[in-house]
Amino acid sequence: MDSAVDAILTVDAKGVIRSFNRAAERLFGYRPDEAIGRPISLLMPEPHRARHQQYIERYLGTGEPHIIGIGREVEALRKDGSLLPAYLAVSEFEVAGERRFAGVLHDISADREARELRERLAKAESLSKLAETTATLAHELNQPLAAIATYAEAARRQLAQGNSGGLATTLEKVAQQSLRASAVVERVQRLVNGAAREGTTTKFADINALMAEVVALMRADAGRRGVELALETAPELPAVRCDAVQIQQVGLNLVRNAIDAVGQTRARRRHAVGVRTRFVDEAVRIAVWDNGDGVSASVRDVLFTPFHSDKPGGMGMGLAICRSIVGNHGGTLDFHANAPDPGTTFSFTLPAGRDDG
Repeated sequence: MDSAVDAILTVDAKGVIRSFNRAAERLFGYRPDEAIGRPISLLMPEPHRARHQQYIERYLGTGEPHIIGIGREVEALRKDGSLLPAYLAVSEFEVAGERRFAGVLHDISADREARELRERLAKAESLSKLAETTATLAHELNQPLAAIATYAEAARRQLAQGNSGGLATTLEKVAQQSLRASAVVERVQRLVNGAAREGTTTKFADINALMAEVVALMRADAGRRGVELALETAPELPAVRCDAVQIQQVGLNLVRNAIDAVGQTRARRRHAVGVRTRFVDEAVRIAVWDNGDGVSASVRDVLFTPFHSDKPGGMGMGLAICRSIVGNHGGTLDFHANAPDPGTTFSFTLPAGRDDG
């Protein structure tokens, strides 16, 4: 225990600290003699400090785990009063017939800072693109709308003066400017759907290699959350002509959603997520499966609809964007329940091609 990088401590059924390794000493700032024999709530901020013994008694009475054997991100309390973001995994064992609990805490301060930075950058980028798109749209629409207003006023004056000779010409100009405004809106719709994205680079890509990079990128996050992440690739898959960055964006989104899904289940089973590639009906199929609780009936019909989300704080754009990306590559994205097994599988197909020049 003293040679471990992560903090490890054990408590008894009364919530009293029985052991405190060197990593815990460095992490929390307490010497072992300051921590051992004191309640584990010493390391917790409120409101959990006041409620912790209730948590233990509830588990001992019901056997229903809320963190034991599951693990989660928590806020711990250092000796100096500062908060420490950590990933906590708790297990139960016995010593001479006495129930004990072991907790392993991994400091995720750097991970959280990096994640928050990525989120801030993503929001800033999204706001920047939104502002740019809005300004462009306003500028392009303002011209035909102003022209429509001018010609409509001219037509009104012509009618008031009983001058119908030039009315047909004026109304024709109104119609032309209306079509111009409609063309602007249509172009923006194509942009949103991804069909007219400038700078998109398509080339023949190895899907197995792309998904291997996705899994490698997500493996550390999955491991910290107690999720087994597997990759199963079909040999000799044909090349797919695609934008590799966009396809990896789809893969990352689906894998992240799957990890979130199994992280929310309270079922006492190993938490697992997998990525699988196959060649089916002249297309490459990429499937991302999990053994979580499945998609709830309340969101099943609107899962791919923008701004519908069952995640706290979610914007509901991820799956909508993924389906748009896959559709623009000539493929499809859908999902199905893993019945009779638990969980859900999201899969998307991409037409296979020959790199024949």
